[in-house]
Amino acid sequence: MKIQQFKPRFIFKALLGILVFGTAAKAEPSSHIIRGEFDVNNQLVDYDFVNSVVGWNDFFLSGFRGGTSSIGILEAGQAWFGHEVFVRPPGLPAAPPTFTTWTNTAPSSANEIDYHATTVAHVLAGSGDLPASVANYTVGDLARLGMAPQARVVSGGIATAFSSDPDNFGEFTVSTESVVAGYKEFFRGTNVGKLDVINSSWGGGGDGASNSTESLSIDGLAWQNPSTAHVISAGNGGSAQVGAPGNGFNNISVGSLGGTNYNTPSTFSSIGLADFYNPVTNTTTLASRVAVDIAAPGEDFYLAAYLGNSGSIGAALPALVQQPSPTDRYFIALSGTSYSAPIVAGGIALLKDVARAGLVKNTLDNPDYFDTRTIKSVIMAGSDATVGWNNGQNQFNVTTQALDTRTGAGQLDLLGAADVYLGATRGSSTITSGIVGASGWNLTSIQRTQNMDFVFDAPFTVASSITVALNWFGVRGFDDSTLGSDIAFANLNLEFWKLNDLGGFASMVGASQSTYNNTEFLRLNSLEPGKYGMRVLFPGMIYDTTYSINNTETFALAWSTVPIPEPSTAILSVVGVFFIVRIRRRPSH
Repeated sequence: MKIQQFKPRFIFKALLGILVFGTAAKAEPSSHIIRGEFDVNNQLVDYDFVNSVVGWNDFFLSGFRGGTSSIGILEAGQAWFGHEVFVRPPGLPAAPPTFTTWTNTAPSSANEIDYHATTVAHVLAGSGDLPASVANYTVGDLARLGMAPQARVVSGGIATAFSSDPDNFGEFTVSTESVVAGYKEFFRGTNVGKLDVINSSWGGGGDGASNSTESLSIDGLAWQNPSTAHVISAGNGGSAQVGAPGNGFNNISVGSLGGTNYNTPSTFSSIGLADFYNPVTNTTTLASRVAVDIAAPGEDFYLAAYLGNSGSIGAALPALVQQPSPTDRYFIALSGTSYSAPIVAGGIALLKDVARAGLVKNTLDNPDYFDTRTIKSVIMAGSDATVGWNNGQNQFNVTTQALDTRTGAGQLDLLGAADVYLGATRGSSTITSGIVGASGWNLTSIQRTQNMDFVFDAPFTVASSITVALNWFGVRGFDDSTLGSDIAFANLNLEFWKLNDLGGFASMVGASQSTYNNTEFLRLNSLEPGKYGMRVLFPGMIYDTTYSINNTETFALAWSTVPIPEPSTAILSVVGVFFIVRIRRRPSH
């Protein structure tokens, strides 16, 4: 039985952060997603509402709170749902059960409740026993909420044992069987029900090309189940390589942000390039692809504490164990990509809420809206450039790197993503002869050696900026007997062109031409007025183990056009309610 050791990805501030606790007080926010500032007595003196930074307020106050979405948390251990942050008002939702745990049936699975899964669950879906009516919410109440406070949540564990060494606190071992069993269940939903998104805030080293049995299996299951998005922490190794499973091909890997405006890459967030393995030639190209896809806040969180005698704390820090665990205790100063990932995963749950609301034509029961390639392209196209963002675009706006090594496409912006998701062009059914609106997305297929052109339906009348994201899957298979396998990997390219008066592609303005990524990305600023178009190219395969079936590739293309200067728009106004609520900083107490 193959055993690997992994370590949950977060920074303990030299371990002191987890040894200090806060106690809820009625005068202060208690169970909330905040970045806290503390005095020398560890009293909370100032805080930011992290949800608000990524555009959460408008979703929540417009009625999108994850109520139609289901989220899976697959960690070392299970989340403890006995904490007060998970108490919900009656009927939100009534059925199926709001919070459930899944038991891993693989041999030697620990199936223990763990503090780390509990903190991640808080970020994803903390609810804090809030009033049922939105009219009764106060600013203090809003601070109690996680990203998707009405979502259904299922938590499961993959660990076979937790480290008993305090110096290696948070490390755990797994087996191939325990990992595969967890992801097989969460992607297929045989017993837990179909999930919209899976969050994995864990990872390990030693699999730089993401071609271990575990990595192949996870990617293969993602390829087979495209309606379930898999969000993973990029890791906390700083300049170290992004490890598995965050360096996989069919997931959304998330880096961490901090700074005053949450748009500065965290120094601990992993940025190292991943390797690429070609199974046909049996060669590995080192440090050849960017593994981080997007970034979100990940510093100094104040999150629910589990202090029971199980999981990491029970194994390594028995002095902290309190039975029963108080329900009003919190860890302070928690940082890491462990918490950036659930911010993105919770945001995806909100976007899928929007799709199910039927706000625009053809969203209900249309699988294009829920496909991971669509969702990934949408959030990338709606993102904002982070401090120092650089994807290697040269003076001609050509990049062979596609993404920034630290933050991928940039900072998560759910309002920007909503603009793209509900844009003028949505899915292949809205494409007519390749004519598209100023913002939107398309999920379609392209033939090998074919070019596919998308021309904007109106000229840019003022100087504009555009962000374009192209995503496809690495073709990886999975079956219950042989587990994961490499099948094929397509090489797609993305170009942006200026058109002549007759509508022909006249001069190329920019191009993303990476070889080993399955993402292409462009951010073009200050485009002059004129007619423009986008071109997707499929020059061939990097490898194909079948040599016959992979003559087409399915891809999602998403884009966002912003006139300069950017006008003020009412995102989500289609629901009939529009709120602008900026809760950035509260005066010090």
